[in-house]
Amino acid sequence: MTRDEAQDSWEKIVDIGFTDYEKLTREQRVWFNVEPLTTDGLWYHYVNYGADKNADTIADLEYLNFNSVANQLREFNKTYFPSGVPEGPDTRQEQFDKFDEDQLEDDIEEMDEKFWKISDELENALLEHINNSGIGK
Repeated sequence: MTRDEAQDSWEKIVDIGFTDYEKLTREQRVWFNVEPLTTDGLWYHYVNYGADKNADTIADLEYLNFNSVANQLREFNKTYFPSGVPEGPDTRQEQFDKFDEDQLEDDIEEMDEKFWKISDELENALLEHINNSGIGK
């Protein structure tokens, strides 16, 4: 099954994820949390609502055996959110504003550069997860 063929299922998962996240099954949660990374990258995760579920996203990346990406998020968190990733993009932006803009931009560029080198592999692993779990039907 391709992503296009699974679009209806994806839309249902997104609806559940945004209305009652806790109702997602583990398999659905993996898709819900990892899909935005494959389409928009790691920085997007932080500037939008994805990082509200940062710990789950890290666990879901490990579930797909993408420890390197999970570790990238952990390292970024250690630097910019040593007390934990705050909820909401505005709150995270306030935290980012406390750091040197040039250093932040360098770190973002490095993070995204590493990520995009393996993003196709992650996308393939996610598609395999969707097909093997049957959640795309």
